[in-house]
Amino acid sequence: MSFEKRRTATVTDVILELVREHGKTALRPGDVNTVLRERGMPMGSWEVRAEFSRLERMGKLQLDEASGDWFLTENASLENTG
Repeated sequence: MSFEKRRTATVTDVILELVREHGKTALRPGDVNTVLRERGMPMGSWEVRAEFSRLERMGKLQLDEASGDWFLTENASLENTG
């Protein structure tokens, strides 16, 4: 697996955990950064933000520009993004 795909898979896994296990509906890149830091896997803020944009292009996430929050799209199936 390429480095980029591995990074996308890591961010995706954290997003799924936040949504499914912690009940978050609105997400921000900082939410993912916090989890990664707690796990000893820090990632640059710009890297996580880039992954959010990648997932948006894939139709998995949607940005609410007014609030700055990101949301899973209705048809998001993030399992196979890596």
